[in-house]
Amino acid sequence: MQALIDGDIVAYRVGFSCQVKGVLSATEDVAYARVDELMHRILFETNADSYMLYLSGSANYRLDYNPEYKANRDPNNKPILLPQIRQYLQEAWNATICDGIEADDALGISQCTSEIDTVICSIDKDLHQIPGLHYNFVKQEYKEVDSWEGLKFLYKQLLIGDLVDNIIGVYGIGKVKANRIIDACLSEREMYEEVQMLYDNDERLHMNAHCLYIQKKPNDRWEVPTDEKTTTDTGGEAEDSVPLQE
Repeated sequence: MQALIDGDIVAYRVGFSCQVKGVLSATEDVAYARVDELMHRILFETNADSYMLYLSGSANYRLDYNPEYKANRDPNNKPILLPQIRQYLQEAWNATICDGIEADDALGISQCTSEIDTVICSIDKDLHQIPGLHYNFVKQEYKEVDSWEGLKFLYKQLLIGDLVDNIIGVYGIGKVKANRIIDACLSEREMYEEVQMLYDNDERLHMNAHCLYIQKKPNDRWEVPTDEKTTTDTGGEAEDSVPLQE
């Protein structure tokens, strides 16, 4: 089993564990030890014999579609030791920096293109777009997602929106209404048309779709579905993983 690990979550959780009300409560060495502990726990709990670890880079292609993507986040609300932890993840754990895309995209691409068994290790619900095995290492829960379920998750997100990422959905539609609308659809095209009717304009709908969609192959982008296209090709090549030493 190859563990595909969300390094952003690891870095932020460890970083915030080392401070109290914006004041450091632990040293860098303690932070590094906590990184090691969390990483080893994830690998043990998933019975992994190799892993890939990803960190989001500074650039993000989604800003080309919406310059206000994630603009509502407080730039000062970051762990004090975040730069040091990210550097440590690169040096000690061979983390890959995903310039131009987010760590989520790298996880999606790796899971969808791998020829071996993989498990995405994250607490980010957005990754439930991606088919395959998922492991929430905080709740210690597994979830298996199939392609159809992942597709429905995307269109439900389009209706609900994602305030964390500054994506506004359709006013008055929450999880219950979104489930009722999308679960009744029989194809991706039907999902798109149902969502399209509820949006105020196609431009905003397409902008949100590009921002919410997680890549399944290199240079992947969301596309308006046709009657014939109800699934997404996930072919491609995976990167080399880090084998675990005996």
